[in-house]
Amino acid sequence: MFTIDDLLEVAVKMEKNGEAVYKNALKKSKDKTLTDLLTWMAAEENSHGRWFLDQKGRLSLKPEEKDLKKMIPEVLQDMMGEKTLSLDDVEFDRISSPLELLKTFIEFEKDTIQFYELLEMFIEEEDTLKGLKKIIREEKTHVERLTVMMKQTTTGL
Repeated sequence: MFTIDDLLEVAVKMEKNGEAVYKNALKKSKDKTLTDLLTWMAAEENSHGRWFLDQKGRLSLKPEEKDLKKMIPEVLQDMMGEKTLSLDDVEFDRISSPLELLKTFIEFEKDTIQFYELLEMFIEEEDTLKGLKKIIREEKTHVERLTVMMKQTTTGL
């Protein structure tokens, strides 16, 4: 069992890792439209990561969670490492087309949305829940924009 603190830590790590992946892809991109999108997405991930970090500092653990937190080894952090949920096994050097890259990013964003929707069940504080729902909407916007770009890539528009 994980505490809300653990789940927020995963969210912080996901956002930091997502930002790093987008910034890395940005360095390799020569396409202006893709560069603009990656710049925007990296900034969004940075903003989300800061929000989750703020929530982590703001929400205090319940007494029973403090005991549980002490008992839980750093397995969760070890599991995440420097990787995100769906980008764990991606070998970016082997991705040969912008279309493959966009599909990879879409899957990452969808996995992020699923995790945050799960996280919703653990949050009782109203303002935090509103903030999380806002981030979920923004993550869905990422998927929409990536999907539009993917369709433009396949149709040549």
